[in-house]
Amino acid sequence: MRGIPGSIWVAGVAIEGLWICTYIFGPLREHTGAFLALMLASFALCAWSFFRIPLAGRTAAVVLAFGFLFRMTLLAASPWQSEDVYRYIWDARVAHSGIAPYRYPPDAPELEHLRDAKIYPMINSKPYVTAYPPLSQILFRICRTVFGESVTAMKAVFSLLEFASVVLIWKLLELLGTSLQPLFLVAWNPLFIFEFSHSGHSDSAMMFLILLSVYLIRRSRRGWGMISYAGAVLSKLHPALLFPLFFRRSGWKASLAGAAGGALVLSAYLFNFSSAFGYVNSLKLYYRLFEFNAGIHYLLRFAGRSLFAESWDKLTGPYLLIVLLAIAGAIAWRFPARDERDLLHAAFWIMTADLCLSTTVHPWYLSWAALMLPFFPYAFMFYWTGAAFLSYTAYSSHPVNEPTWALLIEYLPMYALMGYEILTGSPLLGRKLGESKKILSGHSAQGGNRRGSAGALVSVEEAQNGADRHAGGSAPRSQ
Repeated sequence: MRGIPGSIWVAGVAIEGLWICTYIFGPLREHTGAFLALMLASFALCAWSFFRIPLAGRTAAVVLAFGFLFRMTLLAASPWQSEDVYRYIWDARVAHSGIAPYRYPPDAPELEHLRDAKIYPMINSKPYVTAYPPLSQILFRICRTVFGESVTAMKAVFSLLEFASVVLIWKLLELLGTSLQPLFLVAWNPLFIFEFSHSGHSDSAMMFLILLSVYLIRRSRRGWGMISYAGAVLSKLHPALLFPLFFRRSGWKASLAGAAGGALVLSAYLFNFSSAFGYVNSLKLYYRLFEFNAGIHYLLRFAGRSLFAESWDKLTGPYLLIVLLAIAGAIAWRFPARDERDLLHAAFWIMTADLCLSTTVHPWYLSWAALMLPFFPYAFMFYWTGAAFLSYTAYSSHPVNEPTWALLIEYLPMYALMGYEILTGSPLLGRKLGESKKILSGHSAQGGNRRGSAGALVSVEEAQNGADRHAGGSAPRSQ
């Protein structure tokens, strides 16, 4: 096809070959070395494509077409690296029987009649009430009603929502007038492809609704945008941290519309007081008891053991949550809110803080912030999406054991890159586009020169059309 570089076909076919190879090894937790080799090779090809293949015009359609092919290739695979999809089916089964899934944990005697030999043995955290919010539960139940208790169908729902998120990113990049080149960083990124099409994680519903909200607000449909935002919160609670940002961009009338939409979802699905109490307790246990692949939490845990001979394993979670709330509040207050790009930028840093301070960082959690890589191509986040696959080495041991070397390789370069990009005020990957600006030193709105608080990527085209982009928006908060 004219105008489309031949290298994109070579890279796309090579990546597709790697995804086909995942079928060769069977249970991936028993072949950790081969699994990591395939993921890192796919990540390397994604990075090579970003740096070497120009993406514009019809080439974007080819990138999206290959991205869709990669995802569909994995739908039939067993979700070897995660049992979450079985929990989705179990929750839907419980709800279908007329029992609120927030009322009893799976191992409760009251649910004994629902157990079988296919789904129940596969679910994890049997002593704990589900932590999936109401809108996710509605999606689980709809999928079960339409397709039955099919693992592939449940995966397909969340794979398609993730791919729809990639398409929305493409449309937002065009709407904002920025380069399409960073579309590679999500469309061909193995973290997004594997976690949502192979494992079928439900976080993609939140991703889609957050991006849809931004898109709708950008198109001056703020009421619908806030309804979409409310849906994102009811799919995964973490976007609640972003409410001050969305409120600043949308105003109180649109926020009331979002609140009404959220209340409608709650009233349609949920929830007596006993099940609500069980759900809240489940969330408390999550922050106190669960830990995996953490950074700062593990560092504090190590300090407690080494310096004070004390176990802080179950203590740091609530304090880190308090710190996160303070950081989120500071970002929401200090960052400018002139347009949707500012909103995405502040949201990126709040979600990044959420990940850095979390006691549990499964690889797919990175999607909460990494979905904004095409708008702000920070090298530290892109590196993290590749290095996070090393956390799967923990499952090669019985019982599960996280090797120190994997944590060091994942976190030391990531934090080094993050520190460098904050200090220099520019995303390293933005330099590939010739658009990176040093913007940490201050903020000026003169002449459309966009300077913010944490290293945004600013395109030449944006700068030339700055006045148009501010039309109809709120005034920037002084700093």
